[in-house]
Amino acid sequence: MTPPITVGTATGVPGQIVYGTFDGVAMPTGGTDALPVIIISGKKDGPILWITGSIHGNEYSGLTTIHRLLGPDGADFPLDQLRGTVVMIPTLNPAGLRTETRSPYYNRGSDPNRMFPAPDRSARKTDDEEASVTALERVYERLYERIEAHGDFLVDLHNAVIGSIAFSFRDPIYYDDRFTRADARALQARNDDMIRAFGFPVINEFPSSEYLKKNLHRSVSGSVLNRARRPAFTVELSSYLHVDMAIRDAAVVGLRNVMRWAEMLPGPAEALPPIPFPRVDFPVRRILHPRAPQSGIVTHLVDAGDVIHKGDPVARLTDVYGRPLGADDGLLRTDHDGYVVGRMQGNVYYENEPVLWLAVRDSGDLLLPYPEDY
Repeated sequence: MTPPITVGTATGVPGQIVYGTFDGVAMPTGGTDALPVIIISGKKDGPILWITGSIHGNEYSGLTTIHRLLGPDGADFPLDQLRGTVVMIPTLNPAGLRTETRSPYYNRGSDPNRMFPAPDRSARKTDDEEASVTALERVYERLYERIEAHGDFLVDLHNAVIGSIAFSFRDPIYYDDRFTRADARALQARNDDMIRAFGFPVINEFPSSEYLKKNLHRSVSGSVLNRARRPAFTVELSSYLHVDMAIRDAAVVGLRNVMRWAEMLPGPAEALPPIPFPRVDFPVRRILHPRAPQSGIVTHLVDAGDVIHKGDPVARLTDVYGRPLGADDGLLRTDHDGYVVGRMQGNVYYENEPVLWLAVRDSGDLLLPYPEDY
């Protein structure tokens, strides 16, 4: 047997489920904002899968999916059949979970899912960069080191906008002289296999320049994929501030199917419970579109899961009296083929605010050289 894995206070024991904590941000009042850790160890050696959830404190489905996968005291997990180890972090943001907010109160307004270590493209941080690193970033860097040292795969569980469909994100993979395009292609093939094994609709992330500008390479899955070079992806489990139980249960099946794909569990893949699954015959990427050409009231004409075609009306913009604004009787039309992921929250929009979250036709390449200025 390989040596047991230790994450914080939890050390794996073959054939057992072990619970512990990983020290988080130190509190001025004493103690730390500790992350919960669960280590499930099979009696036989095998791969190591990490499952993380709720890095945004108002996204609960990752937490409850992990609970559902385990069952009370681990009763529902097929421990006797497990090869290898599963490490679960039910919440990466306990402070945000306690206050039901996206970011922790000690990093108010920040996005914790942009705080994992960036790909290592320089010898070391400059003094100014090191001085600006937050306490939470230091926690995530220590946790990332455990993932890199003891991790073969990672699945990070999130929620998207209210009423959205569930889906998996597919990140770009970057290459350079040290990690070649051939290396990146092999990693992409392995990652795509894992995403397909999970079984949800697949949406490509933003194009390269926007992906880096939005610091998505410092998301949990982006960091593990592009720094540790391990297969990793993000799952969006429908609405935040809410748990869709059917989608949660489908995610549990998806996670077991990932374990079967990784040869951690025996047997064929389970059929997913029914979830919305828009069918198009081309790859798609995410986009926020269309945007309100002026401030007004929006009536949506499409809903999550609807397949759309270029030129279709998807919303109508009116004034507060209900009178159409702008040309075309106030209709807002899509410039793309694809489908609706979800409607942006509310009906009141200011100029240039996005009205819908769409998955649209994508012909881009997700194997990319690092930009020269990165």
